[in-house]
Amino acid sequence: MAKIEQKRSRWPLTIRLTAIILFIAVLVAFRFVDDIGYEGQSDERFVVVRVVDGDTFEMTGGDRVRLLSIDTPEKGEPYYEKAKQFLADLVLGKAVRIEYASRRRDKYGRLLAYVYIDSIFVNRAILKNGLGNLYLFKDTDVDRDETTILLNAQRSALKQRIALWSVKREKEDYYIARPGSYRFHRPSCSNLKKSNAADNVIFKNREDALWKGLSPCRRCKP
Repeated sequence: MAKIEQKRSRWPLTIRLTAIILFIAVLVAFRFVDDIGYEGQSDERFVVVRVVDGDTFEMTGGDRVRLLSIDTPEKGEPYYEKAKQFLADLVLGKAVRIEYASRRRDKYGRLLAYVYIDSIFVNRAILKNGLGNLYLFKDTDVDRDETTILLNAQRSALKQRIALWSVKREKEDYYIARPGSYRFHRPSCSNLKKSNAADNVIFKNREDALWKGLSPCRRCKP
């Protein structure tokens, strides 16, 4: 009888150990997901404490947010200051809502997000005012509704030739995009060296490429 009671007394300890192991496994799984950058969709609100440039800001807690699917001018380029000021006027010191796509962080550790303040879709507002361009990657949910909204905003700015789309650039006879790529290039771009010319997509002008949702190569800057 004593042996039976001793055997029974071990069950609570076994259950506790099993629960602890399961809890640790869940924590490890979530940590792994965070490390690779895929955490599914989520809505969160934070206060913006600093604007870095036209498409990046810092929030309470220290995280940086990179506006998803758009790109604004770098420092020294036309409309850099205006894009930065436009973003600051919209979000600085205010509580914003951020939504993630499938990939939550980029290789620099920044959060990739669609940003909203009240009813304003910030990513869209920047493109609508001609202060940035659509900037897609294969793994950032190009089939999402937000992508269509952003592309239409860019097309509106292109039609009006406002801000960035009013800047005069050196023209080429044609522009090139590699198949499956979301970038277009000048014919002399070094990024095209490994591409098969027969497979490349040709655009007569840069506006046609932008209209399709491609973005300018950062190296040759067409």
